[in-house]
Amino acid sequence: MIIEDKKLHNKFYIFDSRRRAGFLLGTFVGLENFDILFIIPNGGIPIGLGLLEHPLVSPQKPFDLLIVRKIHVPGSTEAGMGAVTPDGQIFLNEQLMSRLSMTNYQLDQQIERAKQQIEKQRRSFRLPASPKVFGKSVLITDDGIASGFSMLAGAKWLKKLGAEAVTIAVPTAPISSVKHLEPHVDKIICLNIRERYPFAVADAYTDWYDLSFAETEKYLKEIRMLQQRS
Repeated sequence: MIIEDKKLHNKFYIFDSRRRAGFLLGTFVGLENFDILFIIPNGGIPIGLGLLEHPLVSPQKPFDLLIVRKIHVPGSTEAGMGAVTPDGQIFLNEQLMSRLSMTNYQLDQQIERAKQQIEKQRRSFRLPASPKVFGKSVLITDDGIASGFSMLAGAKWLKKLGAEAVTIAVPTAPISSVKHLEPHVDKIICLNIRERYPFAVADAYTDWYDLSFAETEKYLKEIRMLQQRS
């Protein structure tokens, strides 16, 4: 099932910040019944904060971080050809890879880099090896979906750990990725679905930049303070 805000279909530059996008997403997420909120860092953390600030979403909802990493195309810092989960599962975009001139050695290098980044983030955020989700309904959020392979990897990993239901909630995504993900999860909530190409998550935001670790920690602190006040 796909739920979107029809008023935002194919729109550009509609969110002034990630936090505001998360708050607007809360209008739809507040109607959902889920046990745990999983946030993909770094960009998803202010989204999670905005969600939990919405009056329809309980700020007491347990949350955790979902560390999945994109496998980058060699020589690119943005383009991805797949993703890796915390337990080392590899999801590859076979269609894209069939068009790339790449050796097995290059692929192995990129996969190993992704695994190292996962371990670094897991240590930085002091996360356990795997979350306890057996029999739980989970909701995954991020600041947007591009190819969708990182989100697919995260959703499949949580299902493997025993999650009963997985819902994805994001501010923006291309229609192709939403349709690719739909058979693998129970529901997708996306405010701004776009059919125009090329697609960039940043084009949904008027204020877009990569979050530093310090900023990410600040947003995490705000989430914890919000939960303590409630």
